[in-house]
Amino acid sequence: MAATGPAALRRVIGAVAGLGALLMIGASFLPWISTGTEDGGRTAITGWGGITGSSGIAGTNLNDVLDGAGTYRPGLIGAIFGVIALIAAIAVAAVAGGARPHRVTASVLVLCGLVGVGWGVFRGFDPGDAGVFEAGDAAVGIGPWLTALGGLLVLAAAVTILVGVIDPPVTSAGRRGIQPR
Repeated sequence: MAATGPAALRRVIGAVAGLGALLMIGASFLPWISTGTEDGGRTAITGWGGITGSSGIAGTNLNDVLDGAGTYRPGLIGAIFGVIALIAAIAVAAVAGGARPHRVTASVLVLCGLVGVGWGVFRGFDPGDAGVFEAGDAAVGIGPWLTALGGLLVLAAAVTILVGVIDPPVTSAGRRGIQPR
């Protein structure tokens, strides 16, 4: 039989936050921009600058090609905040206690989720040129959108914690306030 109650719910919320964090991290390795090649194929550049597709320089890293003239690592922001969110998600799932548990942890998750959503949406609508394309030549890849989705999952878990879903039940302390004699 499945466990119920605050402990099980806390673990589920931690798992959702962890899934979102892993999505943010994993999205950094996926294509962030792509463009057509002269021979009709497609070339994509990952969030770490890796070049894939039918380009003659596929298999290399754009940062090596730029040779110090610039850098292209848009997935780094999602990966950094994804790792922080993953640590916070593990803390949520593993640690219980307190009258209002995990408020600080949830605040960290809010920050990480907002960065993930914000950066993913920004790069989704403005993929950039990676320092090598003409303005408008590059199309957005799947990486920014998955970063934003991961950020949304992290935010959902954080909001769930902050509204008190995993708080322990309030017990009656008997008679409170001014008591008659």
